[in-house]
Amino acid sequence: MSDVLQTNPFFTGIQIPDEYFCDRQKETEDLIALVKNGNNVVLKAKRRIGKSSLIFHVFNHRAIKNDFNTLYVDIFGTKSLADFHLTLQNKLLSAPFAKSAKIRRDFEAVLRSLSFSFGEYNPVTGAISLPTIGTSPSQLPLLPMEDLFGFLENTAKPNLVVFDEFQQIQYYPERMAAILRSFTQKMNNTKFIFSGSSSHLLTVTFQMANQPFYKSAESYQLGELPEETYYQFCRRLFKAHGKEISEDAVQFLYELFSGETAPMQETMNRTFSIVGRGQKADIQIIKEAVNQLLTARDASFREILNRIERENVRNTLYCIAALGIADNLTSAPVIKRYKLNSASSVQKSLLSLQDENSPLIRKIAKGVYVLEDRLFELWIAREGNYLDYKYAAVHDRFVRQHALENPSFHPTAPLID
Repeated sequence: MSDVLQTNPFFTGIQIPDEYFCDRQKETEDLIALVKNGNNVVLKAKRRIGKSSLIFHVFNHRAIKNDFNTLYVDIFGTKSLADFHLTLQNKLLSAPFAKSAKIRRDFEAVLRSLSFSFGEYNPVTGAISLPTIGTSPSQLPLLPMEDLFGFLENTAKPNLVVFDEFQQIQYYPERMAAILRSFTQKMNNTKFIFSGSSSHLLTVTFQMANQPFYKSAESYQLGELPEETYYQFCRRLFKAHGKEISEDAVQFLYELFSGETAPMQETMNRTFSIVGRGQKADIQIIKEAVNQLLTARDASFREILNRIERENVRNTLYCIAALGIADNLTSAPVIKRYKLNSASSVQKSLLSLQDENSPLIRKIAKGVYVLEDRLFELWIAREGNYLDYKYAAVHDRFVRQHALENPSFHPTAPLID
């Protein structure tokens, strides 16, 4: 650990200094080995468990930092080929390695050949005024896609490019997988990590024989940090600052968020601030920190509800929030208790709440749903004055959800005569 301690060692952003990064040693080594052995990688992980932070941690490792140029391209907000093209171009043009002499000359030559205005461009510093997503496609000063990938193929050092939330291309109106594969399959100087939070869509993209990316990358599944690992991490950082935290408090936090790193880190960041030097954090302080988070999210959560115009959709959402792990949603008792209109109405509401662009619920088993964001569920519970009930049921909820999301599978061999 560095000699200078941070005021709060629990970082909540994507890029986390190595000394404050929690474990993932094996995952880091695995990903580096795959890349250095010449593989492209499909990195699958649920949302909010530290996938993007792990990517930057890998970028910062000496084995990658010394031997590769790195480029991180988040395409979560993109909706079309034009958006993807613009995002890739903006990231590439602003990458430090793209400012080398040869790359700059190549870019300048292309820019001079364009018949339309590219905006402000300083040939001395290489500074370029870039457009943003949302600009009319007809006004986008885009360099040809083949040139962008061509620049990568001709760098002195090999490149490692990450396309984060790669499943987004499945929602484009264009056949983006075929378009992108036509470039990536020819590249020897660049390795790719296709990262995403939809295991199903990534499986379809890379493991279905009729898809362009079929068998073009090694699959790697990222799971939650082990509870004991996270406890030791928290204990070490508290101790380094003259503070303590109970094992029960970390267990409560871990089970409350089912091991999701992002909300755990946000809660721990506030917990650390609440506890003074020489004091010890307990479960009650964890609850106080969660309450602070819910208050901070109040406006954004109310805005989400305001966008749900149909009452039955809101009631279905409230029903799932109340149940926590919701099944039998089309049964007569559930419909009556939660004032849902009918079984068919509930089915339509479930589809609406799983909207591909901003899903509010997630199916974890056949006919079983949870809210996508546990903080949103807890906020609804606080608004409904049953948050204490949620806290009392944390352990049982955690055990049940873990069992549903990680079912045992024991294939039976056929009988042999």
